[in-house]
Amino acid sequence: MKNKDLKEYKIKPPSKYKFTKIIDDLYWARLPLPFRLDHVNIFAINSVEGLVIVDTGLNNFETMTCWNSIIKNFEKEIKVSKLLISHHHPDHIGLSKFLSEKLNIKVYAPKNEILRAEKIINLSDKEYGQMLSNKYEEFGLARKAVLNAKTRGNFYRSMIKETPFIKGIDRSFFIETEYGKWNVRFDTGHSPSQLSLYDEVRKIYLCFDFLLPRISPNISVGIEDIENNILGKYINYLEDVKNNFDEEWIVFPGHEFPYFDPVKRASSLINHHENRLDLLYKSIKIKSINVKTAMDLLFGSIKNDHDLFFAICETKAHLNLLVNNKKINMKKINNQIIYCN
Repeated sequence: MKNKDLKEYKIKPPSKYKFTKIIDDLYWARLPLPFRLDHVNIFAINSVEGLVIVDTGLNNFETMTCWNSIIKNFEKEIKVSKLLISHHHPDHIGLSKFLSEKLNIKVYAPKNEILRAEKIINLSDKEYGQMLSNKYEEFGLARKAVLNAKTRGNFYRSMIKETPFIKGIDRSFFIETEYGKWNVRFDTGHSPSQLSLYDEVRKIYLCFDFLLPRISPNISVGIEDIENNILGKYINYLEDVKNNFDEEWIVFPGHEFPYFDPVKRASSLINHHENRLDLLYKSIKIKSINVKTAMDLLFGSIKNDHDLFFAICETKAHLNLLVNNKKINMKKINNQIIYCN
């Protein structure tokens, strides 16, 4: 289902087997994901140094098969110069080692995203399971969910396996093409320091996962840093989009479809989170709650462990913002986090 409030950029969705040229120097392909959100958009920019691939898809056989076809379908005169990773999530970084070795190219990503990937991937199954189950217990989740978390292992590492050497980049990084210049920005919210690319002259914005057209990006605390005010930082990003873009910009996201007017979408997402914050605030004014009860208010019934992880961590992000803004208080009672007036 499309977002009828947004003007869609009219283009046929691309194949999973080859890049489709969409604007001058910009190419788009779509890889499958085994989740409810069933695809990830990947991009390539034809720079003066060669093709810059941006993001990779998951590390699994189906994605490798797609990439083998994509590479086979490259135009013969095209030389691939580098691989750029927008952020550390498995559907964006998962096949970075495979592609770097197959194409003999270097890999680049934001420094904080590299650090986060390395930190999580180096945790053993036991370490990750213990950390997650401890937090689930503090959140007030049922015993079954706590035990499942403890025995599930490091599912982040299971979707990536391993990463290559990745060189960190900063704001001085850019991509020059025959048609313009792509600059970078780094923002916090969906991940610690997600890279996005923009051409200010042509008004093209590759937002990846920060400004999706139909669904709200998951804004979750990291399980190793659960008091981080990550939602506050994401709302700052949305306000910045409202102040520095306009309705003429074309947005190419990491999932779903391209569209016009990032300002309208940013405003809509701010309203979405403000409504959720208001719901939690009014509930806590009436009665103290734990994170599990807050999650039930925001998300209702959760069907699987994958969805539970994202729902509970996003709920915690909303509660953190209310605490940070001094709207509510947090205390620990019998090893459980409780929110109250």
